Amino acid sequence: MTHVLVIEDDTLVRDALVMTLTEAGYQVSDTPNGLSGLDAIKSQQPDLVLCDITMPGMSGFEVLRETRKDPATVDIPFICVTGRVEQEDRRIGMNLGADDYLTKPITREDLLSTIRYRLGQRAREMQKHEMTIHKLRDNIIYALPHELRTPLTHILGYAEIMKTSADSLTIDEVESMSGSIFRAGERLHHLFENYLVYAQLEMVTADSEYMARLRDEWTQDAASIIADSARTCARRHKREADLQLDLAKSDVRMAEYNLIKICSELIDNAFKFSKPGSPVQVMTIREGDCYHVQIRDRGHGMSVEQINSIGAYMQFDRALYEQQGVGMGFYLARRMVELHNGTFDVYSHPGKGTVVTFTLPA
Repeated sequence: MTHVLVIEDDTLVRDALVMTLTEAGYQVSDTPNGLSGLDAIKSQQPDLVLCDITMPGMSGFEVLRETRKDPATVDIPFICVTGRVEQEDRRIGMNLGADDYLTKPITREDLLSTIRYRLGQRAREMQKHEMTIHKLRDNIIYALPHELRTPLTHILGYAEIMKTSADSLTIDEVESMSGSIFRAGERLHHLFENYLVYAQLEMVTADSEYMARLRDEWTQDAASIIADSARTCARRHKREADLQLDLAKSDVRMAEYNLIKICSELIDNAFKFSKPGSPVQVMTIREGDCYHVQIRDRGHGMSVEQINSIGAYMQFDRALYEQQGVGMGFYLARRMVELHNGTFDVYSHPGKGTVVTFTLPA
């Protein structure tokens, strides 16, 4: 049975609310002041709180503030009850995290419809959260072991050879094997980093407060950040001569580490899936409040079906090109752009190359 907690210092109003909610089939508990109400919230963990704002001692706003501070109670729907209709009161309540307002005198219809709506909204949010957790769990269970197996096999295999055959190995063989171990370790590190970023993105999407902070960060001189990321990728693939830059200076509304992550993943894919000697172009332009970034290669390209099915664990034509990890990095870049209220577009044609364009607030 759904549990509603009523916090109200007016005995007549409190009794009327309790009677109405009980008749409607809810389990109801009540308390006459803010301090005892806050204790009840923490101890009883109700499904919804109906709280008067103007009370002696601890006000309803103070109860709300403390409720939102506690991770155990932060998600409980909180409806403010007030005898005043000032806009300032509503603004304060909403800033503190109130879900709704009811103004006295409260009709039975308004009371029950508001409670039903807020409980339904919470149920939908919980369902969405459960689906996210389920998706994350399944992806990690099925994808992570497969992605980790190849670099671990290289590391363990070459390490075993070096351990058991150290006396018979030449310097060139040791150098070759240690190089393979190092490259496999780098790949393993990159995989772990991407999985951690993926998990973080999936978990924080429903956190409006975190998302607001995320979207309020800035990077100054995005062009220099993008240029550094592009040159690092080019050096990694030993293709410095293939890199072409045409970058306009601008600040962007995104944290520097996120901009670096997006550009590194997309530019790395451009080098990874194109042949040495073919150009990889990175261009930017500032238009109004938007900063457009375009990354173009002349590589393998993707079909429309492949573009539409891009996800965190999609990897295209692995057997043909013997490459790993395109889906994860591509997905993370697109997701991060979208979470920052940006746009992300892909144009590609098999055998002719790929153009990725994303736009960020500036």
